Amino acid sequence: MSLTNTNFKSEKSKVIYEYEYKNREEGLTKLWLAWPAENKVKEVQVTRPPNRLSTSVDQEIAYYELKEGEQIQLSFKSGAYHPEDSSEILANEARTFYLRSTVLSPLTEEIRGLALEITTGAEGACDKAELLFYYLVDNYEYVYPPKTRGATAFLDEKKGDCGEYSFLYTALCRVLNIPCRTIVGSWAVGKMQAHVWNEVYLEETGWIPVDCSMAFLQKKKKLQFLFSDIRTLPWKKYFGTTEGQRIVFSTDGEIPLEPTYIEIEANSLSNRNIFFKIEGRPFHWGFEAINGSAPYMQPSYVRFDERNLQEGTKIDNRSYLGEWKIKETGLRRVSFLLKRISIIVAVLGFILGLFLDNRILDIPASFALVLVAVSFIIRKERPLLFGVLTVFLLLSFMSVLNGT
Repeated sequence: MSLTNTNFKSEKSKVIYEYEYKNREEGLTKLWLAWPAENKVKEVQVTRPPNRLSTSVDQEIAYYELKEGEQIQLSFKSGAYHPEDSSEILANEARTFYLRSTVLSPLTEEIRGLALEITTGAEGACDKAELLFYYLVDNYEYVYPPKTRGATAFLDEKKGDCGEYSFLYTALCRVLNIPCRTIVGSWAVGKMQAHVWNEVYLEETGWIPVDCSMAFLQKKKKLQFLFSDIRTLPWKKYFGTTEGQRIVFSTDGEIPLEPTYIEIEANSLSNRNIFFKIEGRPFHWGFEAINGSAPYMQPSYVRFDERNLQEGTKIDNRSYLGEWKIKETGLRRVSFLLKRISIIVAVLGFILGLFLDNRILDIPASFALVLVAVSFIIRKERPLLFGVLTVFLLLSFMSVLNGT
């Protein structure tokens, strides 16, 4: 959970992160885990230290070896993701790393030609990066799950999820010599709420966030996040800012793994272990790597024992990534609980009202709906919409009181 290059705007934005991985499979499981940067987190607790801790550019990675039934648990408190206005100077090593060609974000002639076409007449990295953002939002569609992973596949299919938007955006920026990285992380609320976006480096400002997939959803599918616990922004704001409800696991895709990842021979792999396809080719998560790197670390990557390839064995879904959950703190935690409790009270009131002819039951149910709407406003989740809805619900509640 590297939180490198992050400015925490206030203590109120703190979140508590908890991660658990248990070896539920046959034999020894090797685990590479994105590790929190010590200067960006507080109250780090782990049940056992890693076998090894290594660093690759901006990313720390912990390595574990877990016997059958063994598990690790990691928790820490950190600030939510706010990389805006970072003035960090990019070192040569990092610049080279964030301009490289990878399997998921290849710098092909096709991608180069597209990038040059999109940015015709633009001057400066910022203008070019923004034009690439607009192009992806307008010409590609968010679909989950995608048929195959990778920028080239997304370029052909024109359909994919947040990962595909990010892989292609990375490639388009890099072919124009603009450092860019694929940020792998999670929404900072709930359990297993994975998300992927980008950061692009501009000489005048440093790293800034770019989220093409959220921009697409807010421009063309606004109802998808209508009742979500995640704040949303006007779609153009996703170039350069975020809503401040994220944490970062890893600062790019295809980060080299140490110690060396020993792959299973291709003839020993079977289709039943396919996790997804990469550029149309079956990829067996947990048994192979990409040139010694994990496709992405969300927040971990594994190497299962060969015994799990035997006929009749089945890998538990929890074994691929482990399990994580994130809880907000302070006022945001209180408002989150207020929303949940109010929803439960409103639903129970509605159900009881179907069976009991008692208008008194309408009072708590009606008031609970008011509190639900108010909690959305407190959390700044579609405040204009829920502000109007609050007025309507208050009038309805007053009507219920007068009727009883």
